[in-house]
Amino acid sequence: MAALKAGYEFLFVGRDDNSFLENYAYDLFQDHGEKSGQVFINLEIQNNPVDAEEIAQAIFETMQKVFFEDVAREPYGRFEASLKAINGVLSQFKAQKSSGYIGNLNIIVAAIVGDELFLTQTGDAEAYLIRKRYVSIVSEGLNEETSGEEVFSTIANGKIEQGDIVLFSSTRLIRYIGRSDLAEAIHRKDIAQALANVRDIISTEILGRVGLTGIAFAHAAVEDLKTVAEGEDHVSRSMLEADEVGVSAKENTLTGKFLSIFKRGPARRSSGSGMVRGVFSNVADRFGNFKESLMEKGMGKNKILALLVGVIVVLGVLVFFANSNRAQKEELQKLDQTLTGVQDKLTMAETQSIANKQAAKDTLDKAYLDAKSVLDSGYYRDKATIYLLQIEETRDKLDNVNRINNPKVIADLATKRSDVNALGFVNLSDRVFVYEYNALYELVLDQIQQPITVDKDESIIAAAGFDDQKSIVFLTKAGKLIQYKDGNMSFMDTDDGSFHKGSALTTWSNKVYLLDVAANQIWKYAYKGSNGKFGKAEGYVTDKTDVAKTQDFAIDSNVYLLQANGDILKLYGGTKVQFYVNNAPFNNLVDPRVIYTNEKLAQVYVLDGKAARVLVYDKDNKTGNINYKSQYLFSGVGDLRDLYVNPDSKKLYVLTKTKVLEQDL
Repeated sequence: MAALKAGYEFLFVGRDDNSFLENYAYDLFQDHGEKSGQVFINLEIQNNPVDAEEIAQAIFETMQKVFFEDVAREPYGRFEASLKAINGVLSQFKAQKSSGYIGNLNIIVAAIVGDELFLTQTGDAEAYLIRKRYVSIVSEGLNEETSGEEVFSTIANGKIEQGDIVLFSSTRLIRYIGRSDLAEAIHRKDIAQALANVRDIISTEILGRVGLTGIAFAHAAVEDLKTVAEGEDHVSRSMLEADEVGVSAKENTLTGKFLSIFKRGPARRSSGSGMVRGVFSNVADRFGNFKESLMEKGMGKNKILALLVGVIVVLGVLVFFANSNRAQKEELQKLDQTLTGVQDKLTMAETQSIANKQAAKDTLDKAYLDAKSVLDSGYYRDKATIYLLQIEETRDKLDNVNRINNPKVIADLATKRSDVNALGFVNLSDRVFVYEYNALYELVLDQIQQPITVDKDESIIAAAGFDDQKSIVFLTKAGKLIQYKDGNMSFMDTDDGSFHKGSALTTWSNKVYLLDVAANQIWKYAYKGSNGKFGKAEGYVTDKTDVAKTQDFAIDSNVYLLQANGDILKLYGGTKVQFYVNNAPFNNLVDPRVIYTNEKLAQVYVLDGKAARVLVYDKDNKTGNINYKSQYLFSGVGDLRDLYVNPDSKKLYVLTKTKVLEQDL
């Protein structure tokens, strides 16, 4: 088989300061040739700003060391051994935490040896193979059998062909771009242009930040192979940033020519004075050699003068060294004072929180920036890390954060359909359902019933219980409404002849409400029982309130709108009312996805999808405002899709891609 040439590029899309993203690639081609292979890591760590970079570096260095330790060994065994070593390293990080929580990990680890690809995955990270306009999710199901102790346990492997493109993503990319659109964006494009096309499609949809690695495979040219044989080093790096600067791309590289983190990692200051000593030692050695050459042929006027110049240079270096030591001591003293100030700010925040939570938040933010600056300096890293953890614990305490490390799984939809991709809950009276793009599952106690197909041609994007008709209504991507009633599915009609397209829907009494962000409106349809269909669409918003950035909405006679930036608006009778969120939490919403309430609940619940948390707000009946109360953070479950609260049992249910989790309130 002809050798394959692999060109790769990195792409980062979006803005998000709450997660650590990085792409790594490395090989030892120069030492061992094609049989050595190459490794790639696409990585995101959420909710652990203190340790994220260290964890990422440890994963990469462990993979690098173990995978290339014995290149004569069979590739599958090398990859398996590498994953076991990485699992061991991650277990050590977890053991250092009382909670065992080291953040939400979204990681692809992959290796390519010859024409064979090996990969594993955890969290939301996914790997795609694009071959002849067909997109396959080759990482599907890899972490479903992972035990509590192992982050990586299942390996996928297969052959790579000429013309293939492999794409690694730190999140579920198909959520933002359809498979056909992805194939079209990438088909027959060079990898830089392909990733730029993907960026253009998803940039308006994505709220957080996504890291991508794209690898394109083609037959290596004779000139390429000759270059490798001659030992030329064409290691290159390419970063694509989704910002106003645009896309920058560099040349493709030969298979095996990938960048080591040590060649592109951020520079770190040494904790000692090794750099200064190194400079001094180098100059001293050169001066010694220079002096010996002078003495070999005797001393003349010019040589004496040269020797004096050399002495002056050495003295200058000694002065520089002394000044550097003094400057270093002054910097250490300054950093120590900064950490003392961090401790003072922590104490101050505890006191401020009693009367003024916003002041406490500002104080903790300043303390965080101070501690982070010390951590980034390279000095007092252990001490700075401890303070950063204390800041995080203080925020948790003041925000009443409940960290759920081992959430109770009451149902696993994957037992009914292995490729299930759950979207949300639907509750109808006392019955609870879960739906995905074309199927409905009923949850009876802790048992999932067999899926019911909604429609083989339509793609469901939202659903709601319609108690007035004792049915469930589904909103499709094409803007149609389907009703499930008495075991039957049927399309619903309106006097207008068609429904407006929407992104979310809910019901109230005999009416269905559709959120139409494109038209900046919420459409209201009243059901006419005598005609068996809905009346004409009525615009609910009457005061020109901007709803174009609304993610979701809920009704309890008032209408609550959850905005893309995490703000909550309140409308009554189609008009925006004066409304405040009091005692707001410290951490802003990362991925505001769902707002949930009804007339039976005294609370409003907000789902922060990628952060895997649910925020709880109490309704204030006197003022009409809501007051932040607490939050539930589900560790190690990936992103959350939806929530449901049972007002009778006081239980909270959240939904992942495949599982239903339960938590007592």
